Amino acid sequence: MSELDKYPFPQNKPGHPSFEVLGLWWHQLENDKGERAALRRAASLTEVMLSPAFMRLLRALRTHYAISSHNLPLSKIAAIAGLAARVRETAHEGLAKSMGTPKPGGSTPAFSELRLRRILACDDIEELYTLLRRALALLGDQANLADLAATIWNWSPLDEKRPYDPRRRLAYDYYDVAPIKA
Repeated sequence: MSELDKYPFPQNKPGHPSFEVLGLWWHQLENDKGERAALRRAASLTEVMLSPAFMRLLRALRTHYAISSHNLPLSKIAAIAGLAARVRETAHEGLAKSMGTPKPGGSTPAFSELRLRRILACDDIEELYTLLRRALALLGDQANLADLAATIWNWSPLDEKRPYDPRRRLAYDYYDVAPIKA
């Protein structure tokens, strides 16, 4: 087992088993409209953590990964669960590319540059959850589950520079497809 396989939701590994666990959980949530609705209404990560659906995802992940009860990993898993419950249809494009792609027949990105900058400046997982809830609403509740989960799981404060920083990837992917004003 490689070092990356010890942790869930690595970036640039869409076939990783953790994404299969998330996908299976997401499909099971389709059959439980009440739990999906409760997660969609959850305004905070605490509300997400108090749901039985969150606990099912956490248990499923713990069978494969050593996820401690440390506050940060649980908050990240709660953000993943709460946001995944909002996704009604999966997308092939990553989150940032979806945000930067112009609306059909339009010349402006689906997601404004100002909103993207707010996300990129965010260090708090609770605040990130709120901002991404709004982003998903603007994207018609469509997202790539693997990309969404990897982005949240690998999110860290700006002072912790890493080679696969999700903020950098979000910015590069957004500006790769967003029309740039001359």
